[in-house]
Amino acid sequence: MKLMKTVLFASAAFLAATAAQATELNIWGLQAFNKQADALIKEMAEKFGEENGVDVNYVIVPANVLTQRLASAFEGKSSPDVFMQLGQNSQYYAANGMTMPIDDVLASMRENEGGIYESMVPQAIYQNEAHSVPIEIDLVPMFARKDLLKEAGVEVPATWQDLRKASQAIIKAHPQYMGLGITLSSSNDAESALRMLIWSFGGAMFGQDSSTITWNSPETVSAYQYIKDMFDEGTIPRSALTWDDGGNNTAYQTGRAAFIMNPPSVYSWMVENDKELLEDTDLINIPAGQAGGESGATLLGSFSWMVSSQTEEADLAKKWIDYFFKPEAYQKLIEVTGGRWYPIFPQMAKSMPLFTENPSFANFDALATNGKTIGYSGAPTPLASKVYASKTISTSIQKMLVDGMSPQEAVVWAADEIAKLAQEK
Repeated sequence: MKLMKTVLFASAAFLAATAAQATELNIWGLQAFNKQADALIKEMAEKFGEENGVDVNYVIVPANVLTQRLASAFEGKSSPDVFMQLGQNSQYYAANGMTMPIDDVLASMRENEGGIYESMVPQAIYQNEAHSVPIEIDLVPMFARKDLLKEAGVEVPATWQDLRKASQAIIKAHPQYMGLGITLSSSNDAESALRMLIWSFGGAMFGQDSSTITWNSPETVSAYQYIKDMFDEGTIPRSALTWDDGGNNTAYQTGRAAFIMNPPSVYSWMVENDKELLEDTDLINIPAGQAGGESGATLLGSFSWMVSSQTEEADLAKKWIDYFFKPEAYQKLIEVTGGRWYPIFPQMAKSMPLFTENPSFANFDALATNGKTIGYSGAPTPLASKVYASKTISTSIQKMLVDGMSPQEAVVWAADEIAKLAQEK
C-alpha cells in the first residue's frame, strides 16, 4: 500500500509537470507567393514544436485578408502569439498597443557575422524600442520585355516618359499586350508601386523632419497626371483597378504585360516555369522621373515578425523567432524563394551563389543599402504606417481614374486625408 501511494504520487507529479510544459504557440504566417517557402516555414514551425515540447499551430494567411483577420482577432482578444505582417505596418501595430518590444531578438540577429542590413531597422523602431524584426528584404526592380522592346525598335527605358513611349510602340505593334502592369486597386502592391512611381517624379509624403506633410507638390501632381495619361490611353489597363497583390505577377507571367515593378518572385517563377519568358526579360532599375535625373526610387519593404501584446507566451514566441533565423534553415528558405526574398544578413547574401553568380541580381546589395522607406523623405513613423494601412494613396488614384477628380484635386484629397490621420489620437 505504501509503495502504491508512492507510485501514484510520482505519477500525479509527472502528469502535472507534463501538463505545465504542454504549451501551445499560435503563429500566423503571411502567404509568401511561393508554395515551397510556405511549406518550409510550416515545417520549421512543426520542428520547433517537436524540439521544445510545444503544440504549434502555424496558419498561412493571404495578404489581402491578413489585416482584417488580425483586427478581428485583437478585438476578440484571441490574437496569435506571434505573427508576420508587412514591416511597413510595424509602426501602426506598435502605436496601437498591439505588439510588444523585442529588442533582445533584434540584438541576437545583429550578433551574426556581418550584422544585418541596418536600412531595415528604422521601420521596426517605435519610441526607441524594436517592435518587429525583418524576416527578409523586398527589393523591387522593374521587369522589362526586351524582346518586345527590340521588335518595337526602342531602347530599354531610362525615364518614365521613355517607358510611356515604349508602351505605346509595343501596343501599336501588338494590341493584345498592355504597357505598364501596375496595380491600382486598394492593395498592398498598389500602395508600394504607386509610391515608387511618385517618388521617382520627385514627390514625397513627408519632409525630412518626418512630420511635415509634403504630398501636395507639383512633382506629385505631375506623377498623378502621368498615371492618368497612361490609363486614359490604355497603356495601363483598366483591369488594374481590380487586381489583387498577385495581379501584376499574373499579367507578366502570362505574357500580357511589357513592364511591371515587383520583387523577384516573378523571376523565380520564370526559372521554374517559363525559361523562354525568362530569356526575354531584363531586370532594370526603376526609371527616373526625367532625363538626366537620378534613377527611380525603390521602396524597401519586408515581411516581419511581431509578437502580440496579448500573448501569454512571450518568451516562447521570441524563442521561435530566434529559431527561425538559424543559418542553415534560414539560408535554405532564402534559396527556395529564388531571389524573391533577399537575406537580412549581408554576409549571407555575399556568400550565396544565388546572388553572387546571377547578373540579374548584381545591384541587389546597393538596393538593400540605399532604398527608401515609407516615411520618405523622413523616417518611418506611426503616421506613415497608418497612411500605408489606410490605402490613402491608391484610393486617391481611384478617385482620379474612376470618380473624375483632376490630378490636382486627387493630390489635395490625399494630402487632406493624411492630415486627418495625423490629427487622430
